[in-house]
Amino acid sequence: MSAPDRRSRFPASQARKGGRSGDAPLAIVERPATLVQVTARKGRQAELAAAIGKALALELPEAGRVATAADKTALWLQPGSWLIEAPAGQRRVLPASLTQALNGIAAVVDQSHGRCIIEISGAEARAVLARLCRLDLHERAFAVGDSAATLVGHVSCLIHRADGETTCFRLLVGSTFAEWLLDEITAAAASYGWSFNSAGEAAA
Repeated sequence: MSAPDRRSRFPASQARKGGRSGDAPLAIVERPATLVQVTARKGRQAELAAAIGKALALELPEAGRVATAADKTALWLQPGSWLIEAPAGQRRVLPASLTQALNGIAAVVDQSHGRCIIEISGAEARAVLARLCRLDLHERAFAVGDSAATLVGHVSCLIHRADGETTCFRLLVGSTFAEWLLDEITAAAASYGWSFNSAGEAAA
């Protein structure tokens, strides 16, 4: 197996397309990102929300939701804990700036290498995910900005519905499980066809 791109969790030999040929295959993209988890210290959740609002102009969402402002997104993880997503180019800056801004208020942990974002989009995105998880992902039940922790295939993920011209979902997964998850998705998408771009290609 060839070595992975330094920005990617996948080997250079990873297949870039497969399944049935069609006009609109499922698009699968590994999204490069800076990921920082912030967890409020006991009794300081309100201070954390205020500090994040001041530092990032970002509102921390309630359970089951995500919030976006400019180039940053906050995802609810559990009571008192959120994941801040920002462009990959902020990996050296954002963790340090949040550590300073949240000193004494929250624990700050850089998760950029520990987690991976896989985005799937296209007309059949919901149909493919329906083969892999038990969530009702119809837009009436799971709207843009909704999120949930669930199993996708056999892999634990945090999934949220993103805004876009076509149906789009983002799956947050532990980096060590990323290849396994991709295998599950491509198998489920075989009857529709699929394409894949790694983080290095997505950033290019």
